[in-house]
Amino acid sequence: MDIYQLRYFLAIVETNNFSRAAERAFVSQPTLSAGIKKLETELGTSLFNREARNISLTEAGRRFLPHARTVIYECNAAKQEISRKAPVQRLQLGVLRSLPTARLADLFRDFGKAHPDSQISIKDGTVSQLQSWLGERRIDIALSVMPETGSHLEFDRLYSWKYVLATPLGHPLANRNTVPLKQLDRLDFIHRSHCETGNEIGRTFASAGVSPHIVFRTDQDDKALAFVAAGVGLCMMPDILTTAEVAQVAVEGVNIGRAIGLSWSTEEDNELIRAFRLFASSHDWLPHRSGSAKNLDWAR
Repeated sequence: MDIYQLRYFLAIVETNNFSRAAERAFVSQPTLSAGIKKLETELGTSLFNREARNISLTEAGRRFLPHARTVIYECNAAKQEISRKAPVQRLQLGVLRSLPTARLADLFRDFGKAHPDSQISIKDGTVSQLQSWLGERRIDIALSVMPETGSHLEFDRLYSWKYVLATPLGHPLANRNTVPLKQLDRLDFIHRSHCETGNEIGRTFASAGVSPHIVFRTDQDDKALAFVAAGVGLCMMPDILTTAEVAQVAVEGVNIGRAIGLSWSTEEDNELIRAFRLFASSHDWLPHRSGSAKNLDWAR
């Protein structure tokens, strides 16, 4: 049994996907699959249930998991102890202030475990602030919307989101596939004051003659979701923001969304930036996968 096989195993558990696990482990998918097959052969049992669109641990895999985590933790602890006098690498990261906090926290935690000798310094801001900081070299890389054409910045797309209507589960609209925009007129709404596309939503509503009744304004998405779940009001928000107590419904006539990714200057590209880009590209961003993805105490 080799260390790399344990890393492959934990990467699959973390990402719940062989392709993303291969990206996270910096190997091709056939290489990762071969390593897992060799590990299963040595153990004499399957570690994963491989279904069409779902990967889960077998009973043997669940028993094996804590041992794999312990081995990797001890290896990393030994490596860190030996090399703790090495200089710390710092990544200056800018983050769009409206991005989902929980998924960002998961990314930073996992990246920190995989790169214990690095340190992330985080600044959150608006789209214009992030692009300005990149130009001034106050940050190395930004997690934000796609930069404007002619900005001379590189961009790696990570995921896309679109605006949907958030409703409490018991609301009459909650079980609808779509709802006409006109039907939202005069309904109670929660307004996300920090959203970069808020003006675009406002213009779309106004052009359709829809005037919602704003009962609460907030720049905190967790508060907006909690108040929607409590029935205080409806809310237009990105489909990546959700909880089990809130339903999402498409609105006819509203086709607003954004591509989210990493922006950086080629002049500032380095090994740490490239490592973070690769790690972020394998991260589980979308809400329909979040229920099965678990953050485990593993590191590369």
